[in-house]
Amino acid sequence: MTWASRIRLLAGTFLVLAVAAVATLNLNDSRGRATSDSAQILAETYAVGTPYAGLVADQLVDVGDVVAEGDPLFVIDSASLTYDLTNGLVADPPEFTQLDENGRLVVLASGAGRLTQVAAARGTFVPPASTLATVQREGMLHVQAEYTLTAKEYARLPGGADVTIMLPNEATLEGHVEQVDVTTVDGQAQAVVRIASDTLVDGAANGLVSAGTPVVTQIKLTNDGVVTTVAESLRTYVDGLRR
Repeated sequence: MTWASRIRLLAGTFLVLAVAAVATLNLNDSRGRATSDSAQILAETYAVGTPYAGLVADQLVDVGDVVAEGDPLFVIDSASLTYDLTNGLVADPPEFTQLDENGRLVVLASGAGRLTQVAAARGTFVPPASTLATVQREGMLHVQAEYTLTAKEYARLPGGADVTIMLPNEATLEGHVEQVDVTTVDGQAQAVVRIASDTLVDGAANGLVSAGTPVVTQIKLTNDGVVTTVAESLRTYVDGLRR
């Protein structure tokens, strides 16, 4: 065998080993992640209601308005409230309401947020315990994701696991697992995962970060082993060279 043949053989061997190493690292990396079947951004909301029936004398807010806790939202002219107050059946109006100078019931916001729905307009009659509006709570966006996991994958799902959230424009946000609800179907875990992230700011990413936006999420699973150890060492070494 000539030296040229030996060099070609050695180069070919190194190439095969390099390709095999990259393939092994990629396979190991994919084994360490679980991708959602479906996921979307959700928001926590609260209903604005009136404890008394009456006429909506004034509608002070509309859809899209931002409110703070204690802001007046609706004014209700309620004969039943007037009767209760006059006859001493109640001493004060209910929580998150107050009386105006005309003795009408003013419904207040119970928390900061943004109006997403208004169900009662000025001039309409509303029954007791009815919903006047819906408010999306400020800073309460989260992601709900559904996963189908094998028993082994579920066993490698750590509490508070890191999650990558991919928006429709392929921008990514980082989050963590906050809660997992799981049922077993045909030997597999059907997991509904609540994901929290400080980067879920309503209206960010040109409006993509908002309730109802579909996303793709990937949970980082526990992935111990020799390959993982070697891969982490290589990443640490490469990061050190870049610095």
